[in-house]
Amino acid sequence: MGSYPSRQTMKKTIITIILALLFIINIVAAALIFVDIQVLTFPQTTIRVNVIEINSDEIIIQHDLQLYNPNSFEMILKDFQIVATTTTGDEVTNLTIEGGSVPGQSHRSFTGSDHITMKGNLSGMLSSKITGIVGFNLLGIIKKTIPLELTVLTSLKEALKKISIPTITVRAEFGTITRTAINLTTEIDVANPNPFGMFIKHFILNITTETGKNVGHFIISGSQIPPERSVTLHGYGTVIIEALNAKKLRINLHAEAGANVAGINKSLPISSDIELAIPDLNQFIPADKPLELELKPDLQRVRGGLKSNMTLEVINPTKIPLIASEIFVIYYGYKNNKKYFVAEGSLGSGELSPEATTFFHGEAVLLYSKLINFTGRGFMPDMIFAQIRAKISLSGVNLSIPVALGSYIDLQPLRPSQ
Repeated sequence: MGSYPSRQTMKKTIITIILALLFIINIVAAALIFVDIQVLTFPQTTIRVNVIEINSDEIIIQHDLQLYNPNSFEMILKDFQIVATTTTGDEVTNLTIEGGSVPGQSHRSFTGSDHITMKGNLSGMLSSKITGIVGFNLLGIIKKTIPLELTVLTSLKEALKKISIPTITVRAEFGTITRTAINLTTEIDVANPNPFGMFIKHFILNITTETGKNVGHFIISGSQIPPERSVTLHGYGTVIIEALNAKKLRINLHAEAGANVAGINKSLPISSDIELAIPDLNQFIPADKPLELELKPDLQRVRGGLKSNMTLEVINPTKIPLIASEIFVIYYGYKNNKKYFVAEGSLGSGELSPEATTFFHGEAVLLYSKLINFTGRGFMPDMIFAQIRAKISLSGVNLSIPVALGSYIDLQPLRPSQ
């Protein structure tokens, strides 16, 4: 009768079988892992280099690494270093980005910012070299690492497209009126919304009417504008007097603003149309002082009639150089409460100087043949009525005000003695 194996022998056999199975499983697992490692996909990497701020002293650049791990294994990133250099090889950025892990089939971003001090010309391309280690941890058994090295080119010129145009506010005020022009004072407020200084080369202002006729042109000098500050520029010019004939006046403004940042020159054209109110002439005319006219006729007997040596005194209280034109004195005989024409004399035309007195002179002859009137008592008029007629206007302006002023002259002193 045969003997059966002992329990100890069977136990050893079972352990041996289990170990053999585990060995086979490990070999299979390792083989599968090795195959999986061979088909590992490199992470999809997107790198953005953003200029997040430019000011007068520095540029702040942000590097943003966005990675996607398409594998089923966890991905580990470490030892990330970013070095940015100019085209001349000057190092302007050197920063370290803290790494971390990216689970399988998921996204993660890694960012870091640095300041570039304004040194030299940064108008060329910036070369950002990014280095680091990408690793995979497979079941805690096998680690596979891959060195990462990328280079990204960045142009600061693109960042300068974000420069904001200065805001412009224009104020204009009319001043003294001369015979040919009106003085104009302008103030231009220029606000720089950018965090770096800008400059305005100069302002060119053209003033036109609603029909497009140019009635004024002048230039205002430019200026530097500090970061996020405003400056007020002053200008003085003239508008031709004919501008007062217009229904509307318009200021057409042109200028060129610019900035010099990191060695990059950026120019921005500025243009604007501003409607300008036509000045109210009442502001140049005092309300309590009228335009005064005084006629001083000096009648003398001459052969065949009376001669009038006329003097017209005009006081112009305004600040406007007015024009008195077509000045005539018409003489009427006055008898039986009726007037009849006798003679007319001219005093010419001329300028009434602002806030001054102007004199006009002329002569007229009142013939006896015109004075004699046989209606009623006697043959001479009771009195002479002298009427001044004139037009008051502003030179070059299509507007005139007719003026008429009359006074009676007693002929008693000129009558023959009884």
